[in-house]
Amino acid sequence: MLTEEEHRPCYSVGQAAEMLRTRPRFLHRLDTYEVVRPSRTPGGHRRYSPHELGRIRRVIQLAQEGITLAAIRHIVVLERRVRELEAQRDAAWERLTDRESRSSPRMRRERVPPM
Repeated sequence: MLTEEEHRPCYSVGQAAEMLRTRPRFLHRLDTYEVVRPSRTPGGHRRYSPHELGRIRRVIQLAQEGITLAAIRHIVVLERRVRELEAQRDAAWERLTDRESRSSPRMRRERVPPM
């Protein structure tokens, strides 16, 4: 689970670009392609959180492998969906094991735990 500090938007485009050793224009393109959507100040300036910087590092790695931003956007969406499905699976598994632990011992069956 990420902390509030990891989600706090505190870095400007210039600061983020310098930290990531990339150009501010690249960060603008990530926003345009909706790959990474930074927070905005009341004046409309982009602000990046440490969590977003980590996501951008992953995007840079994929771009360096020759993957287009449009394809990276699909990868990011699919990775997010996988995480959501894994969380749902884990919650369902927890409910199942809780239910079985409350049932009588003769009604319990061996279950294969999630991967």
